[in-house]
Amino acid sequence: MKAYNIIPQDLLFFRDGRPIDTVGGHGARWPEPSLIFDAIHAALHRAFPNSDNDWEHSHRYGRSSDRDHSRNREHRFGSLTTAGLFPVDETGLWYFPSPADYVPSEVENSFYTLKPMKPVGVSNLPNPLKYTLGNPCPPSKTERATWWNREAFNHYFQQKPIPAGSFKTSKDFYSGEWTTGIGMDSDRQTQDGERIYSAEYMRLKPDVSLGFLAALRMKQNGNPTNVQECLDKLFAESNKIIAGGQQRVCSVSHLDIDVGATLPVGGVVEGTRVKWTLLTPAIFPAIQKSTSKDGKEIVPHAGGWLPTWVAEHEQLYDGGKVEPGAVLLRDGPGLAKAKRKKGSQPGMRIRAKLVAACIPKPVVITGWTEALHLIGKGYEKERTTHGPKETKLAVAAGTVYYFEAESEEQAQKLAGALNWHGGRLDAGIIKNRRSTLMGEKGFGLGVCGAWDFYEPEE
Repeated sequence: MKAYNIIPQDLLFFRDGRPIDTVGGHGARWPEPSLIFDAIHAALHRAFPNSDNDWEHSHRYGRSSDRDHSRNREHRFGSLTTAGLFPVDETGLWYFPSPADYVPSEVENSFYTLKPMKPVGVSNLPNPLKYTLGNPCPPSKTERATWWNREAFNHYFQQKPIPAGSFKTSKDFYSGEWTTGIGMDSDRQTQDGERIYSAEYMRLKPDVSLGFLAALRMKQNGNPTNVQECLDKLFAESNKIIAGGQQRVCSVSHLDIDVGATLPVGGVVEGTRVKWTLLTPAIFPAIQKSTSKDGKEIVPHAGGWLPTWVAEHEQLYDGGKVEPGAVLLRDGPGLAKAKRKKGSQPGMRIRAKLVAACIPKPVVITGWTEALHLIGKGYEKERTTHGPKETKLAVAAGTVYYFEAESEEQAQKLAGALNWHGGRLDAGIIKNRRSTLMGEKGFGLGVCGAWDFYEPEE
């Protein structure tokens, strides 16, 4: 993947899900990861309205497992993947949401982290959690830094003092400005002559920009052995992109840095305890009880804060029973992927359990689209001119999940399955996106480290 910078030519507007007519347009907030994906996808369609490009590979709508092969190849730019947006300061350093278990200290350049406590009695923890979190921190009025750079994360996983300047707050990157606007008639695309509203816009601080990672790998002439990166073709046409609400124009520039030198890297995992810290939000939808096409029963799952790859209740898996909290990830390909890759063997289930979690308030993911397709289960290609997207709740970036594995080997396998790099930094790709939905849009990126128990003094 390649790294890019976005510099806006004006104020930006990243509106949340609240109606403008009642509470105003709260648009001075950091956007969710899907914004840059949608902006690039729309830009590709504007720059290349026809699918007759010799470098482009189109495919059919639907999932690979149940795709209707009688359809025409009309789905374009399906290989697009992104990660970001992240704030970039005047020195070129990237920043990421701080871990939720971090607590500031009165001592300069130091911090504490919440730690799981061994149970001492009955608790009201939600199933399948086992440990509550203890706070070893003395009272403090120090402001909590909301953004950390890569070096701060490295020290965080090593429990070492964090160098000065590694923390920042949102005020260091942007401020909000309220302005007055006039309502628009969505059918005529003109002023409605009735409504007046206030909207809050984001103004970036001087020399602050937005960083993101993106890739568009295309099969050349349908040849799976000849795959090339094609996103540069978009920015060769124009280095401008429209981002956020009200069609705000931004300049895009390529950065000559590697993915492995951009995102934080997890710490060394020793022992059997692993904690996974999210760098971006993740979406875990509820799964209803049903039956798959091949007759297998699909186990229901509440989703929400609990990853869908963690067993909510006791269930059958791989011919045996697993307990609540059991990790359902494998140390190799899943059953479906192994079947697609003929001759491959599926991996074995990683022997670990979720035992604790530190979870902030959920993030509301919403939006608006000018073209709704794939409405309904059968992937019917229905379209409308515009409409709201389905609202989803995401686990916030900074959320921390704590796991216990059966052995150190299993703990390292779990870290390899959860780290965004999967243990390999030289590949130049993001290997793991552990969000059940919209992983290609940058949801579900995380890094792993070890943890230990908090034992309060008597």
